[in-house]
Amino acid sequence: MGARGKKMLAVLGAALLLFAALWLTVFYRDSKTLHIGIFYGSNWEVPGTMHYDIFDQAIEKYKTEHDDVTVTYEEGIPSEEYSEWLSGNILTGSEPDVFIILDEDFQTLAAAGVLEPLDHMLQGEDGAGDCFYESALAAGVYEGRQYALPFECNPTLMFVNKTLLRQEGIDMPEDDWTWDDFYRICRRVVKDTDGDGQINQFGYCGYSWKQAVYSNGLTLFDEAGTDSMLDDDRFAEAVSFVRQLQETNQGVQVSSNDFDLGNVVFMPLTFSDYRTYMPYPWRIKKYSDFEWNCISMPAGPEGDNTSSMETLLMGISARTTHKKEAWEFLKLLTMDEEIQKLIYQDASGASALRSVTTSQEMMELLNEDTPGDSDIDLSLLDATIGKAVPSENLRRYQEAEERMDHVLSDLTISDEDISMSLLNLTREIDEIIRE
Repeated sequence: MGARGKKMLAVLGAALLLFAALWLTVFYRDSKTLHIGIFYGSNWEVPGTMHYDIFDQAIEKYKTEHDDVTVTYEEGIPSEEYSEWLSGNILTGSEPDVFIILDEDFQTLAAAGVLEPLDHMLQGEDGAGDCFYESALAAGVYEGRQYALPFECNPTLMFVNKTLLRQEGIDMPEDDWTWDDFYRICRRVVKDTDGDGQINQFGYCGYSWKQAVYSNGLTLFDEAGTDSMLDDDRFAEAVSFVRQLQETNQGVQVSSNDFDLGNVVFMPLTFSDYRTYMPYPWRIKKYSDFEWNCISMPAGPEGDNTSSMETLLMGISARTTHKKEAWEFLKLLTMDEEIQKLIYQDASGASALRSVTTSQEMMELLNEDTPGDSDIDLSLLDATIGKAVPSENLRRYQEAEERMDHVLSDLTISDEDISMSLLNLTREIDEIIRE
């Protein structure tokens, strides 16, 4: 072969190598896929909610800067079946790269090493951690490390029957109201309104010892999760207060159905309930015979207007092969204001971004379908989320809480000595959480 032929072969060989390199680049570029784990329905057990629209718009926005990544998700997984679906995928090693994490599943997933730690990623983003409400961000912390970010949150508020208060000549409580205000109103409104000898109007239902504990400056467990706070005097004070409240109902077991019928002034419910049942048409189906609104929870003498808060989290699989792409998508879902505003359009909770939740635009959106003067204001939602107590994600938390609830619910309706009962319960609970 002549020199010219050899030169031609060299050129062709170089061209083939270049073509192969380009083909491989395109192949691997096109084969980069992020799988997302989401469910259909509501995490908060209210009707008419789905997240597909939010994720579809997030995917569309993500593609504008990541055109080499395909983002997919499996449709049709009901919210009540999501935990089982996710667990099955984890067991087979096929879990999504980025996925929703329910409050009750977070501790188990973090402890099992399923979730990628996010601390180093957050630290690499200027001000990323500061954009969230601290209470919502804390819900994704396990043993001092950040394993998930808040996608949506759902604080507890106090629902108030305004019509019943007005009939009794009582002003609507202010947002900084106290246990004393709560108890005074409850005592005043309890009565037999139809003269049949049976009490049928009540001050409250559904307010628990746990809500009293939170509003008296305590959590259930210490920060390390190794000891309960049952031996703190503020705990006993909270249980005693709930016992006093129980006495105002004079032995009647008051239920949420009584509130639905307009016979109860106060009942704790979540922000998702407010969003679902305040606008038409759900308002007509649920509470059509009286006006109602929501305020903060009452503050204990040693605490604040603090309530509990559920948080819908999102995390990254520790086994994903696309950590950078997964982080960029997680960041978009949870930190992008444009995407987070969709929470107030297509979901029923609240955004964990302070800038979104306190924006006038979102408040106007929330209030556009509410009747009369029942608008929620910026300061109430901002303060409620800011002061909220996130779920306490402990290894044996569920078992411990169930035992505490059983004992303390009985204690609030008995005449047993509170201090001695708490002392005995402390030993039992501390054994459970230290196992």
